[in-house]
Amino acid sequence: MARFVEIVLDIAVPAARDWAGQKKDGGRRRAKAPSFVQSFGEALPQLERADGEAVVRIESVCFDSGGALARDGWRVAIEASADAQRATVSHFEPFSPGVMIRSPVFDVPLDVPVPLDPMPRPAGLAAVSFDSAPAAFREALVAAGELKPAATLAFARARWRWPRADDVVIDVTLDADMGPPERAEPCVHELRLAIALPEEPADGPDAAVPSTAWQALFAAARDAVAALPAFVQLTDYTDRTCRQRVGGTLAAVRAGSVDLTGARTQREALAIIGRNIAGHWFGNETGVREAADTEFVHQMRVAQRRLRTAMRLFKGWADEAWTERIEPDLKWLGKLLGNARDRDVFVDSTLPALADADGDASRWAATRAAADVQRLAARAKVQEAMASRRYANLALAWLEWQTALLAREAPPNAARQSLAKHAKKRIRKPYRRLVETPKLTTIDEKARHSVRIEAKRLRYALEFFESIVSRKTRVEVAKTLSRIQSVLGDGNDAAVALGYLDELHVDAYQQGFARGWCEAVKRYTAREGERLLRDLDAPKIVGGDG
Repeated sequence: MARFVEIVLDIAVPAARDWAGQKKDGGRRRAKAPSFVQSFGEALPQLERADGEAVVRIESVCFDSGGALARDGWRVAIEASADAQRATVSHFEPFSPGVMIRSPVFDVPLDVPVPLDPMPRPAGLAAVSFDSAPAAFREALVAAGELKPAATLAFARARWRWPRADDVVIDVTLDADMGPPERAEPCVHELRLAIALPEEPADGPDAAVPSTAWQALFAAARDAVAALPAFVQLTDYTDRTCRQRVGGTLAAVRAGSVDLTGARTQREALAIIGRNIAGHWFGNETGVREAADTEFVHQMRVAQRRLRTAMRLFKGWADEAWTERIEPDLKWLGKLLGNARDRDVFVDSTLPALADADGDASRWAATRAAADVQRLAARAKVQEAMASRRYANLALAWLEWQTALLAREAPPNAARQSLAKHAKKRIRKPYRRLVETPKLTTIDEKARHSVRIEAKRLRYALEFFESIVSRKTRVEVAKTLSRIQSVLGDGNDAAVALGYLDELHVDAYQQGFARGWCEAVKRYTAREGERLLRDLDAPKIVGGDG
């Protein structure tokens, strides 16, 4: 069975076409460009004839049964071009976040009538016999039940081989203008970089994918990001479209549960946690980039904070790539997301509460309108960042770091200490800091905010270690931590609101009323936080030998 390891990048169509036109006109600059720039610039015109029609236009219908096949990694499709139709089956297996092993397992031509204009829509699956398909797929097909069209995509395709200076040949596929057939305007370009794998996997650390293969793919992806407005994705456009059609409209993705059952080492745990965070991060990327909606921004911010917490828990794994290529840009992105999130809370929660407390909501209408303008400006900065090369490099660098983790030598302490013992140590310290905190009513708001951050980090840690902590820890301790975070968050929101009101230059009445209200909120939340800290029990690890 043929096997390929691949990375997928999204490219905005107008930007790619503008880029191609610049390269065509800039002969001297193109002569100095890397091979990817040359190969891409030569391939892009293959997508269209002089009259603007697609050279190789494909309509692809993917079939599934409520996502059952997709969840098992199978993809069933019928592809129709101007003169042929084919039924295909592929299996997709994640190697690491953003790196997929693709195995085409079935590909047969279908009898079709003489092509008409417009191109005939692909036939259903009724005429397709899967008797020659692998047994594993046939079993999955029976279990899935009746298949129905999950998504229909139309695109032009160009394929070429890209020999690189490192003697690795990359198979490149560029699909352009993907989207529903009825959509007239261009939707997206997708660039798939792939390397053929040996049919028989090797033994040892490179059993699934040789390190030379994934290293070459990331090097190629870096070249693409350096040349184009390109953004790495966890899965391809077809997969994302099928899942969205099955699941409904695009919705913000919340953090999923982490299952460390079976993990015995820090490396295994960090890899599992990283995959979980990747789904959380990239699951909200489209929503943040296209709309910067409140919940998308919030969930991406949470994903970034969970990642930083994970690296605190496993700080021995932070290498030069992390500290120089990833961590600084995480802080940059986190600051932008934090500002946008804080302004969302200010507009949607704090100001309405102030207006209700005042008793005359109309008095605050102009203030809310002015605050909303600032909120939209903060969102625009997030969207600008998400469309930048800096963000593209950050996302790619972290996925490469996560992949490299699979083959890295463990730090000395990590090699000697069991996962359970490590987890016990990492949750004991923040717990002690929390319960030894001075009374919250005696410290300033900055110190109280630090307590909230400590509670949040401990809660994230317990969520990561959920499968190896006691039931009481999972339920009661986590609930208390969440309540502490929420209560102290209300107090911090009140403190932040005063700063935003200063920016808005509100009148003396509103400023005075807000100060009195916010001070009352801060005092109440400090007292409530003290009570909750007194009720906080020690978390316990029960898994392994910890």
